[in-house]
Amino acid sequence: MIKEHLDLFIVAVVTISVLLYDMVFDLLYNILHMLFEGLHFVYEGFELTLEHTVEHIFHTTRHGSQIITFYILIFIACGLSYWLWKALPRLYKRCALFFQQSWIRRKAECEAYWLSLTLRDKLGLLSTTTGIICMTYLFAL
Repeated sequence: MIKEHLDLFIVAVVTISVLLYDMVFDLLYNILHMLFEGLHFVYEGFELTLEHTVEHIFHTTRHGSQIITFYILIFIACGLSYWLWKALPRLYKRCALFFQQSWIRRKAECEAYWLSLTLRDKLGLLSTTTGIICMTYLFAL
């Protein structure tokens, strides 16, 4: 059900983002802040666990284990960067194809819907849409 209407959901989210942009930006900022804070806690926990593991395995001082941990983390970051460098073009192509197909499908559905309406229904749809747009701009002032 969700996969069938994913492009409609995306259109609804974009419409809400345009109409209520200040609330959406605030919500997005708060979600990103919580996400980055959670990732930071996970990273710090991983780093501390790795540091203590290196310190106990190799019987090093705290400074020595910090240096070894630093180079291990640099090695992991290089590996992840290489993987991301290889994965991003495929991800970009997949997203571009999805957006193109969903745009074409939604456009065909809207055209078929428009052609199925009577003249009275077409006028009602246009007047309702125009009224909503006008009220949105009037309340925004």
